Parts: sequence; structure tokens; C-alpha cells
Amino acid sequence: MNAYPDAIVWDLDGTLIDSAPDLADALSRLLREQGHPGLDENQVRTMIGNGVEQLILRGFAAVDARIPKEQLSRLVSRFLLIYSINATNRTRLYDDATTVLHHFQDAGVRQGICTNKPEAITRQILADLSIVDVFDVIVGGDTTAAKKPDPLPLRKCIEALNADPERCVLIGDSGVDVQTAQAINMPVGIVSFGYAREPIEDLGADFIIDKLASLPASLSGLRKAS
Repeated sequence: MNAYPDAIVWDLDGTLIDSAPDLADALSRLLREQGHPGLDENQVRTMIGNGVEQLILRGFAAVDARIPKEQLSRLVSRFLLIYSINATNRTRLYDDATTVLHHFQDAGVRQGICTNKPEAITRQILADLSIVDVFDVIVGGDTTAAKKPDPLPLRKCIEALNADPERCVLIGDSGVDVQTAQAINMPVGIVSFGYAREPIEDLGADFIIDKLASLPASLSGLRKAS
């Protein structure tokens, strides 16, 4: 019997890729276009999660600017255009990401992406970073009618992988990922180097890893314990 779960579902930002530099550049440009100062990259790192709308709302709130409700969709569209042009200008894969992804692929483990980032840009980034072919399914924040922590996108991902949630695992970096997985009784692991806004020890994940290279051993142990 394979010591690994039947499938692995990955979060993207803060889990497989460090996208904060390009997100910060795009958000700062949007803010400046609207007559506001830009933001430091470290500030933006604390704002990532829950999708593009929330990133924009948090960014404008950080410069004490209010967004009229009727303008939000226009600002989202403008942000996505700015971001898509340079989505992998400074974005990088975390150490050992490519090696670990191919390790599981070679082991016959199905893999999917479940992210709150829009699907088209997600696919663009994965292609630019030469890892898109590793994934059997890609679910973005606009693929379904809801975003994480609603379990709908994760359910869609698992169904497309033809897998049982209890025999899979979600790897993420935040409380959003933990809540999403727990909603369908799916094991969940958290990386310690992502964009979590809370102490990761308090998130309730099944395990925490400090580097992606340690994931194969962690998953083997998780399967044996189940």
C-alpha cells in the first residue's frame, strides 16, 4: 500500500509560491493610480488571503481610503490587469517545491490546486513557473460560486480528483485552509513560512512543516497513524 494519501490538494500563495512581491507591486500601483501612497511589501504580506477583493479592501483601508461599493468591481478588474502583466516578475517557488511536487507525481499521487486566486492567473503563474503539468485539477477563487473557507471549491477539487476527502490532505498556510479542510473532515497540514496572520500553532492543523522537503516523511507518518 502507498504510504502517501491518495491525493494532495495544495494552496498556492504562501504555500508553494512567494507571490507577495508582485502582489505588493500591483496593489501599490493601483493605490497610486487612485491618488494614494503605495504600501511596503511587508505590509502587503499581512493582507494576502481570502481573494483579490479582500486584498484590495485591506490595502485601501491601510491608507485610510474608503472604496464606494459601486467602484469595487472596477478596481478588482484593474488590479487583475495590472497583476497579470507582471504576475511572475518577482514571484518565486519556495525551496524544494518543484522537487517535492515531482516526487509525489512520480509516486502516483494525484495533485490539485485549490486557491482563492482567480483561476486564469493561477494557471498563468503555474505555467510560467513550469509546474502546471503536475496538477490534475486547478480550482481558483472564481471557479465556483464560493471561496475558501467555504468548502465548495475544495469539494470540487476532490471530486475532480475522484478521491475521498478522508484519504487526501490539504497543504496550506493559513487558518482559512484549516477551516476549509476541517469542514469536510479532510486532514490538513500547514507550512510555517506562509502568510498566516495568526500563530500557526493555534490554527488546529494536523501537522506543521518548516520546509517542503519534509512533507513526504510527514505524510507517510500521517497515513500510518490513520
